[in-house]
Amino acid sequence: MDNQKQDTTTEETTLTEEVTMPAMASPSSNNSTTPLLQEMSNAKQSTTNTQNTSSAVSCSTASIARSTTSRNNNNNEHKSTSPLLSNLKKACTNLFAPFTDSTGSPTTILPGLFLIICIGTILGVSLPKESSLPTPWYRTFSSIIGYIYFTAWSISFYPQIFMNYRRKRTVGLSVDFSAMNVLGFACYAVYNASLFWSPYIQNLYRQNHAAGESIPVRSNDVAFALHAFVLSSITLVQIWYYDGFGTSQTKMSFSIKLFFGVAFLVLVFSTLVAIVSSKLSWLGFLYILSYVKVVITLLKYIPQVVLNVRRKSTVGWNIWNIILDFTGGMLSLAQLLGDSADMHDWSGITGNFAKFCLGFVSIFFDIIFFFQHYVLYPDKRGEGNESTYQAGLEPQIPWEEEADYDYDALL
Repeated sequence: MDNQKQDTTTEETTLTEEVTMPAMASPSSNNSTTPLLQEMSNAKQSTTNTQNTSSAVSCSTASIARSTTSRNNNNNEHKSTSPLLSNLKKACTNLFAPFTDSTGSPTTILPGLFLIICIGTILGVSLPKESSLPTPWYRTFSSIIGYIYFTAWSISFYPQIFMNYRRKRTVGLSVDFSAMNVLGFACYAVYNASLFWSPYIQNLYRQNHAAGESIPVRSNDVAFALHAFVLSSITLVQIWYYDGFGTSQTKMSFSIKLFFGVAFLVLVFSTLVAIVSSKLSWLGFLYILSYVKVVITLLKYIPQVVLNVRRKSTVGWNIWNIILDFTGGMLSLAQLLGDSADMHDWSGITGNFAKFCLGFVSIFFDIIFFFQHYVLYPDKRGEGNESTYQAGLEPQIPWEEEADYDYDALL
């Protein structure tokens, strides 16, 4: 048995040598198997790369899908909230149109006036009422009307100031109009403040009118006059600061200079007479101040009307001045007529003639300015100029390029 095992082992060894030796001994056989092994290795590597690529593509696709989904969700959220924010921004812009809009677009007039009405109503309800009015409910109503027109007339000065600041120039705004505004409101402020605060002046008024007649000056009249004097002075300073008074477009006309000289002499003479003589009381002096204000109101709009006609444009003259001035004038007359009717005493109109005339005169000229802005020169009323203001540019009016002209000839 040992011999048989040995023979078997010998045969297996012989067979193994026969199989392995040719492969090692034959170069051609080695060369034939090497490409096969390389192909198998390459195929395996290709399979591995394909699997990795497929995995990367799958991850990338999933990432893109997640990103797309997130972006779509953000867009949907933006689309759902954007109209609300846009409408809210538009509403706020329209509410503050007197300060931001220089064109007087019909779409901004009602929202802008709504803000004025709200402010005036809050002031009228919360502040003290006029106790001399006999009807309780009308006291509140008169106070609301008074403070709405006070708000409208007071805010009417701001649009021009803001426009001048944005443009960094005042071309289009009449220096004659601005200068007469300062003098007129100075007289009007002294007149209202004296009648409202001075017991001596109030006694003089009662001596010259029927017994029990109330003083026809309200607190909102005094507040408006003082406020208007300050803001009109700021406007005049802007003309001096941005353009100066010596240029051909901002110089004061000889006619207005002459008027200022005459008004100054009248006021000085009236003051001296009131001091040294009993022929003119201090109440009479205040009436002279009110008449000076009325005359100035009659004249001050004319240079601006003529300037707009000469330029064939209202650019530089903010139409919200006129919208609010017209609103204030209408409500001022309504309050004056309503107070007289409630007290059954129409002498309040003659006793406060300056206020009565101011309302009518301002309304008359406001209508002229509306006609110029919306009818005569609708193509040159300043549309789209907000961007040009920010860029330091603005539409050129051919007349403004002229170096010199006879401004007094306009009057």
